[in-house]
Order: sequence, then C-alpha cells, then structure tokens
Amino acid sequence: MASEGGSAVLGRDPAWKYCSPIEGNRNGTICNFCGLVMKSGGITRFKSHLMHKDPHNNTKKCPRVPPEVKEEIRLLVHDKQKAKAKKNADIEEFRSQLRGTMGTHHTHLVNEDDDDEDAEEEDVYMYPTNMHPDERDAYRSAVRASKASNWECEQHENIVGSKRKSGESSAAKQKNIKDIFKGGAIKETMGRLISKFFIYESVAPAKAKSHHFKNMIIGGQQAGMGIEPPSPYEIKNKYLEMEYKEMEAYVNQQREKWKTYGCTIMSDGWTGPTKLSIINFMVYSKGTTVFLKSVDASNYIKDHKYIYELLKTIIKEVGKENVVQIVTDNGSAFMKAGKQLMKKYNLYWTPCAAHCIDLIFEDIGKRPNVIEVINNARKITNFIYNHGWLLAQMRKYCGGDIVRPGATRFATNYIALDSLLKKRADLKKLFMSDEWAQHKLSRTKLGRELEQLLFDHTYWDRLTNIVSLYEPLYVVLQLVDSEVVPTMPFVYELMHVMKENLIRQGAGDWMFKIIQDRWQKTLKHPLHAAAYFLNPRFQYRRGVGSDPELLQAVHDVFAKLDPTTESLACTFLRCKRGFGDRAAIASRSTMVPAEWWFMYGNQTPTLRKLAIKVLSQTASSSACERNWSTFALIHTKQRNRLAYSRLEQLVFCYYNMRLKLRDME
Repeated sequence: MASEGGSAVLGRDPAWKYCSPIEGNRNGTICNFCGLVMKSGGITRFKSHLMHKDPHNNTKKCPRVPPEVKEEIRLLVHDKQKAKAKKNADIEEFRSQLRGTMGTHHTHLVNEDDDDEDAEEEDVYMYPTNMHPDERDAYRSAVRASKASNWECEQHENIVGSKRKSGESSAAKQKNIKDIFKGGAIKETMGRLISKFFIYESVAPAKAKSHHFKNMIIGGQQAGMGIEPPSPYEIKNKYLEMEYKEMEAYVNQQREKWKTYGCTIMSDGWTGPTKLSIINFMVYSKGTTVFLKSVDASNYIKDHKYIYELLKTIIKEVGKENVVQIVTDNGSAFMKAGKQLMKKYNLYWTPCAAHCIDLIFEDIGKRPNVIEVINNARKITNFIYNHGWLLAQMRKYCGGDIVRPGATRFATNYIALDSLLKKRADLKKLFMSDEWAQHKLSRTKLGRELEQLLFDHTYWDRLTNIVSLYEPLYVVLQLVDSEVVPTMPFVYELMHVMKENLIRQGAGDWMFKIIQDRWQKTLKHPLHAAAYFLNPRFQYRRGVGSDPELLQAVHDVFAKLDPTTESLACTFLRCKRGFGDRAAIASRSTMVPAEWWFMYGNQTPTLRKLAIKVLSQTASSSACERNWSTFALIHTKQRNRLAYSRLEQLVFCYYNMRLKLRDME
C-alpha cells in the first residue's frame, strides 16, 4: 500500500509517511495515494488534502485516501490544535503578567495567503473543526503571540538591563521600567530605536520631518504598551485599502470643484523597468491636480485609435460638461486622438506648453555655436568629476557642486551653463593654485587643454551670451510649469514679455525664427487667446480688444464652448455693468482672474461661468511627468514583482496624499 512507502524521517509530523517530498522544494509534497503534486503549503496543506477540510478552500481533496487514514489525520490535527491553544493561553497569561496593568491585548490578522512580494516564509493555519469563522482572528492572534513572546521578553530585558527576580511583583517591574526611562533617557532611548530602523532600512534621515512619521509616533505613544505593530500583510492589504478609500473620498471632494471651475485632463505614457507600459491620467482644476487613474497598456498597440478610446472613457468618468481641455505631449498618437475628440465633444486638445518651450531649447541647442559652448562645458565638468582629487578641490574652492549638462532634458543645459558661469572665478582660482600646478593632472594633455579653456575670455563671453539668451525662456518655462496657479490666462502675455526681453538681450533673428516657428506650428491655440482676452489684467490695454486675430480666436472658443455667451462679451469689453465698478477696476491686476470674474461678473452669469472655466485651467501636463518619478520610486528593480493593481493603488495613495497635505498647508 501507499502508506507503507512513507517515512517520518523528513519531519516530525507523522503525516510525512503518507507523502513524498519534492526535491529542492522544502514546502512541496507528492501524495502517495493519488499522486497530487503540491508545490507550496508544506505538510499542513497536505493534511488538509487528506482530511478533505481546508479553511482556505484552495486544496484539492484526495479521492483515494483510505477512511482510516483520513480519520487518523483529522484526530492528529485536532489534538495538535488543542495542545497549541493551551500553550498559547499559557503564554498569553505570561505576557499579561509581563506587561502589568498597562498592557492590553490587540488582535492582528496574520498573513495567510500573501503574494510573492515578501520573501519571508508565511504560516498556514489549520483551525479546529468546530471553530466559527468569526473566532479565527483571535485564534491567529494567539498563534502570533506564541511566536512574539520570546522577542518581547528579549526586548524587555534589553530595555530594563537586568533580569527580574522570581518573587518581584508586577508593580515593581513597572517601577524599574520608569526608572530606566527617567529624564533624558526616554527621548534618547526612543531616538536610538527609531534611528536603528532608519539606518538599517536605509531610510533618508530627512523623512523624520514627514507629517505622517510624526503622526505615527504620536499615535504609538497614545496607544500605550502592548499594542503590536501591523504586519506586512496588513499594511499592503487592509491598511492600503483603507487609505485608498480615504483618497477616493478626497478625489470625490475635488470633483465638486470641476462643476464650477471646469477641469483639464492630462495624459502621458511611462514604461517601467519590467517593460510595464502605463498611461497616466490626471485632472487639474484651479490650482489642484489629482491622480485619477492609470491604465496598463502593455498588451496594446498605443496608436491614436487606442488613445482615443481611453480618453473617451476618461471624459465620461470626469463628466463631459466639466472638461474644458485635454493636455498631452506632442506625440502623434495623442495629437491625432485629441483632434478627433474635439470633433466629438465641446472641448479642446492643447499641446503641453512646457514641452513646447523645452523644444525651443532643443532647437536653439542645435545651433553650431551653441553646441560648441555646451560641449566645452561638458568637457570641463566631466574632467573634474572623473578625477576624485580634482573633484574634492573643486568642492573646496567653489563651496559645492557644479550642475552638469543633461543629455535629454534641454532646459538643464541652461541650468548647467549658468552654474558654471557663477563658479567661474572660483574655478580660475583652483587652476591657478599651487596644488593644481604640482599635481600630475596639470601635466596631462587634457589637463592643459582644460586650463587653457578656463582662461579663454572669448569662451566665457560666448557662454555669458548664451546664458542671457536662455534666461527669458527659462523664466517662461518655470511659470508655465506651475501647478499652484492656473497658467492658461498668462501664456500669450508670457510669450510677448519673453520676446521683449530677448530684444533687450540682443538676440539674433535666427532665435526669433525658432520661437515663431514653434509658436505658430505647435503652441499657439485659440484657448490661450480666449484666456488672454478674458483676463481683466490684460483686456483693457490698448489694442487688445481690437486685435482681429485675437477676436477671431475668441469667437471660435465661444462658439464651441457656449455660443450664447458671445453677445455678452461686449459688456466686458466696454467695461459696462459690474465690470466698471471702482472695486472691479482696482482689483484687475491684484486678483486671480477666475476669482475676479467670480466676484464681479454676477450680472452676466452665463459669460461668468464660461470665463471662470477657461481661466481656471493649466497650460502644461508636467504634473503627469512628475508623477512618473512616483511610479519609478515605487516600482523599483527590488519591487518589480508588484502586481499592476497594487502599483496603481500605491501611486494613487502616494500622489493624492501629498496633494492633500499640500492643500492643508
């Protein structure tokens, strides 16, 4: 018989005589009766297989187990659980004595069926046959208590610093604990315990300033002794789900604003370290951005048809009456899908203004004279950062690091050149010093070339000129990249001011041609024109209300978003009704445009509603790009086995929690 082939040598459990192990897998078993192979769960799951009772309902019943073996295993499990329950009760009594009168028991759910994200071995529980499901939490807590008791005893002894005498009362024990934590010892001991976690888990010390870290410490202090911390399973299941629901409620609160101020749907794509391809959707409205959702597009061709269907779903979820525009990058699929949506809905697709400005940086950086200056700057920084001694000397003389030119983000070239220019005098001091003259690097060919370059006045003059040309562009990029204030009302004006600054800097015609080409072909949009027209700060300037090109763009926007408002625009244009009030005139340049309309446009409610929606939008989708750093932070090489559903939950909570905290501050 199959039972005769088994042996108890493999483990102490008598049930091993009815199965065979799987080579190389200590948790695997092969049933000697039916031949079923189970790769996980160990001997506990195998016993469920034989006795036809599994609390998790994930084990197949053995069709060939003899009745006497089945009964033997059932009694074996019952006796074992009965003995363990008695042991746990004894241990809990001991733990209660150890805690004294301050201790309270707290029930936790032990990880029973965790995924592969944690490398720790998980327990599999077998419950007595007559146990009610509602009692299982307490039962699992008792099992955990038995495992935790040794650890608690050890920590208790470490803190107290001396062993207890057998006749000591619980009151005396508490007194000794208080004595050891008197005065500064409390803060120092707590500080050391927390610091051990930070150091061992490689947590940045700056995280100690986190609002949530401080709340965690306060919550632990208020909970008192005896409360166990949550398990990994609870954090990534129970508490993550609770946080997700709380953030969903917060996002739903923001939805109420969309009805009044309208909203912008922002979208962008990201590919993770495991080639997981995700399309991100965020919603902006009047200075607030929320992470709405992301879609796993790994198994789809991301052409304009697919993007179009996704955006249709998002528009329906947000509410088509709330959507003013969709902002994406200038990728052909997004652009084509956006233009198709403009035909179907009363909304606009607009390109990301920050991305367009970045493309102007790219076009300028392609000029031969600019390329030469950037390459020489890269040569300087690379030489310094490739030699440890020279890098240390540079930090000593300059008091910090030099920003190095980037390979992809073109605006970083300006930041790097500006950083190099500011440290020019200190770098010259370094290369004039005795330390440099006596070091072997000064005698290398590259070292001599670098020294010659640093004292080349012509090079520094050219670098200064390029920085002065880049600066007006960079100022515009910083402003349109903001999430705090709606930037739509200022795009037209910012481009105008930028051109004026470049004229003062003596920019050549070639640069104005680059800017004009990008403006006309990519960035210029009727929605930007309408926002400029409706902005009270600019409307009453000479020529704004009579510019035919501007008026045509405004006409197109009014006709698409709300045709009934066009006739009312004359009231605003001629400063009639409430728009001519002394308070309205005085606050044109001091109030946020949308708030100005909210305050003074009540005599033209239809026009006010449209103006508020147009003026409350952003001009960029940079929030999407910034959110990719959140995905990269969470979906690391060490955590690349995260299931997509959990990854989305983590990102949804992480981004919206930070947003909520920012709004609170």
